[in-house]
Amino acid sequence: MNRKPRNVENNNPLNIKESADWTGERLLNLDATFEEFKTPEHGFRAGFIILLQYLERGDNTINTIVNKWAPSGTEEKNHTQAYIDYVAGKMQMSPSEYVSPAVLPELMLHMSVFEGSKGHFTIEQSRQGAVLATKEKFVIARLNRLGEMAEAIV
Repeated sequence: MNRKPRNVENNNPLNIKESADWTGERLLNLDATFEEFKTPEHGFRAGFIILLQYLERGDNTINTIVNKWAPSGTEEKNHTQAYIDYVAGKMQMSPSEYVSPAVLPELMLHMSVFEGSKGHFTIEQSRQGAVLATKEKFVIARLNRLGEMAEAIV
């Protein structure tokens, strides 16, 4: 029996750990480690909100984003440099290049592949997750502080 990757099973493309009460969480929690969402779009929504917070705090390159998202030296035994190289290559960006909020949907899709999804998620699902996030006033305020308009995300 071929089991789906954990991030696919949980509709949690970026493997967000249990942390908060997210919009779109499944009512039945079967995974004690990772969040479980009703749809992939809700998982991407949560990822967008977290990554937008990273950008606002100055973690605004692929290098700093991935080092914060999947740090090496943890119990998960992350392959942080391989993760950085993979995402930067897919984005056709230098790991030290500025990441704008407008490219977060593409960044999240590539992160989801590295996290294990291997083609289960689409750029449209990632964009729709970002759209869901931009309906929140606190997300719009964060985008404004970064000098971005919510309309630029989609």
